[in-house]
Amino acid sequence: MLGGAFFALGAGSAPPPRKVGGPSHMLGIGTDLVDVERFARAASRHGAGFLEGLFSPDEIASCSRLRRRSEHLAARFAAREALLKALGTGLVEGMSWRDMEVVPGVAPGVCGMELRGGVGEAARRLGVRRVHLAVATTRAVAMATVVLDG
Repeated sequence: MLGGAFFALGAGSAPPPRKVGGPSHMLGIGTDLVDVERFARAASRHGAGFLEGLFSPDEIASCSRLRRRSEHLAARFAAREALLKALGTGLVEGMSWRDMEVVPGVAPGVCGMELRGGVGEAARRLGVRRVHLAVATTRAVAMATVVLDG
C-alpha cells in the first residue's frame, strides 16, 4: 500500500523545491470539486449500497460520527477523483473505487491515502512512492488535490 500525507503549510514554512531526477520528483497532479448537496442527494437516492461501493467500512464509520457527514464523504470522493486524474487513467477496468482509501494521518486534520488492487498497481507502474493529499470543504463544495511523487 502506498501512503501519503497532507501538509498544512503556513507562510514561510514551505519545503525547499526538489529537482526533477533527484531523490523525488512529481509524477502527476489532480484536483477535483464535488457539490456536497448533489453528492448527498445521490447517496440518499441510491441507499447504503452507493456508499459501500465507494468507501471502506472504516471511512463510512468515521464520517458517520461527524456532524457534517456529507461534506466529509464528498471530500473523500473528490480525493479519489483527484487521484485518478493524477494517475492519468480515470477509473478503468481492473480498478475499483474501494482500491483507494482516505486514512488518518499522523496528526489531527491530516490525512493520507492507501492504494491497493488495480489502482495500487497503476501507481506502482508509474513509479509512485508517495501520495500527497490536500482536502478542503465548505457546506457547498468539497475539494481535493493529489500530488504523486516518484
